Amino acid sequence: MSYQEQTTESLIRKMAKEPPIRKNGWNWFVILGAVVLISLFLLYLHPTSNRFIRLPTLLPDFFWISLIALYSFWTLSQLRFPEESFTKTARFPLLLAFLWILYSICMFVRDLIRGNEIHIHIGRCWIILSLSSALLAGSGVLILKNGKPGNPALAAAILSVFNLALANFYLKFICDNQSSFHILVSHVFTSLLLFLFGFFAFKNILKW
Repeated sequence: MSYQEQTTESLIRKMAKEPPIRKNGWNWFVILGAVVLISLFLLYLHPTSNRFIRLPTLLPDFFWISLIALYSFWTLSQLRFPEESFTKTARFPLLLAFLWILYSICMFVRDLIRGNEIHIHIGRCWIILSLSSALLAGSGVLILKNGKPGNPALAAAILSVFNLALANFYLKFICDNQSSFHILVSHVFTSLLLFLFGFFAFKNILKW
């Protein structure tokens, strides 16, 4: 029996014993997101904490990161079911993440070509991003907890993208440096390294 046949047979046995139940996970996600956003907004209004919180500009970076986070969440909720791993839309969050990286590179190159002043400042964002992604790592795992991903590698990649999209989303409320160099180095390159680390870590977790 080939490896693929063994994997398929193992999947069928697991589904027969514990078939995943389709539930609407948007409810708690929307409620949790609303609570977090309202909390951040209230902290922004408070005179003591407002120096640490900023309201990010919606377009384009914040909107794009929000889109990646939302679509990655939806994809993860679908990847709990083995058959969803083979749909064309399952890999769309990876494309969105790639476009965000490409956009950030283009913004930096544009500043170089135009001769704009490049603010070489790395700051602490890479540390905040690393810590927050570690703290948020369990959120995506909980989504897949009761599922049976048909493609653990794909699920691990989407899970890593979702985790980093959330971390970058919250970072936008803290970081006040939106220069192309800072975004590219502290946000994008750090996210790339964390994606690779998260991919292999999540892949081992999701093996069945």
